[in-house]
Amino acid sequence: MFKSVLSIRGGPPVAKREDWPQWPRSFKSTEAAVTGALRSGRWSISGFRRHPGANLERQFAQQFAAFHDAIPTANGTASLTIALQALEIQPGDEVIVPGLVWVAPAVAVLAVNAVPVLVDVDPHTLCLDPAAVDRAITPRTRAIIVVHLYCSMADLDALQAIANHHGIPLIEDCAQTHGSVWNDRRAGTLGSVGIFSLHEGKPLACGEGGIAITNDDELASRMERLRANGRSYRPFTETNTFDLEEVGGVLGTNYAMSELQAALALDSLSRLEAENDLRAANAARLDRSLARLPGITPITRPAPVKRQTYYHYALHLDRSTLADRSISSICRALQSELNFWIHPPYVPLNRNLLYQPQSQPHRWWDDHYRSRIDPCQFHLPAAEHAHQNALVFHHSILLAEDAGMAKIEEAFAKVLGRAEEIPE
Repeated sequence: MFKSVLSIRGGPPVAKREDWPQWPRSFKSTEAAVTGALRSGRWSISGFRRHPGANLERQFAQQFAAFHDAIPTANGTASLTIALQALEIQPGDEVIVPGLVWVAPAVAVLAVNAVPVLVDVDPHTLCLDPAAVDRAITPRTRAIIVVHLYCSMADLDALQAIANHHGIPLIEDCAQTHGSVWNDRRAGTLGSVGIFSLHEGKPLACGEGGIAITNDDELASRMERLRANGRSYRPFTETNTFDLEEVGGVLGTNYAMSELQAALALDSLSRLEAENDLRAANAARLDRSLARLPGITPITRPAPVKRQTYYHYALHLDRSTLADRSISSICRALQSELNFWIHPPYVPLNRNLLYQPQSQPHRWWDDHYRSRIDPCQFHLPAAEHAHQNALVFHHSILLAEDAGMAKIEEAFAKVLGRAEEIPE
């Protein structure tokens, strides 16, 4: 009987920390890639090129998006910022942002002195709700940022129709969905610009990094110059010269990806497809098995999603069937059994401690602007419900062997089957 006692109440856990894969992953190829970059004599795209094949940042851009113009950056937030600048979003313009998301999209909007308009999410997918977007459009709306969150995609057909109707660009934030496919097109290719993060926690990781893609040559040119102080690449001519020429035309800054980041990104990219396949197979198994437990519903994905990739695996919980225990207490009990982090979704941006724009001193921001960016004015009931009734865990867990998936199934059955014993 002791084995059935919840770990959080003193029983033995189902799994140990060492049962789960480490992330980010490092292989001999990773070490070789970084060593090669270190010894190349060129650590930055603004350094001298020693020979024709020495530009790792260009190699990564070409391999990541061979059929698009691709602009690597220092991080995902930088990619969002240059996209907004390239699209000529002006101070005071409104940009729609999901209310359930990491803070970066809203912060990027603030970085160009525009107004983030927080919009609620679809309760089934946890992604931006097209109906809520339609209601939030005003004459001052100049762009929509859609984020494909955790393990689903937003309704791109509906959102693109809204954007087209109002003549405004759709920016796809794909920081959590590297490789998902909507009908026959990859995530990031349906909007005016696609944005990716390569933070070390993401499925495609290089420590810190980002990338922007577009099939608009003028947008690509502006973003390339915006991230490199107004400079663009020129054809290679001779060794010990710069790759970049001073083109100007925009007031850029230094958001460039380093060669060391590019080396790590290239190595990570070589495994992305295989890792995505394994994550998807294990997620499908968990969808089937965990849906049979009381109170659990897998996240919904729209029918046009032909391939889903994973940043976090997420589930809806019906806490009324789980002794009305709080989501935090359920997560703590599961985490105690499995020895990896299980937690609720993001705190909605209208009350997120990391998103308090009015606390930021800024010489341009007057009282009227501060009132417009106050997050407390936005009502986000679906985002709030998700924060209190869903749980997520990191994609690296989905790279475990079958035995790991069996332990997840065992732990969920154990905890949810004894919900009344979970301490608050």
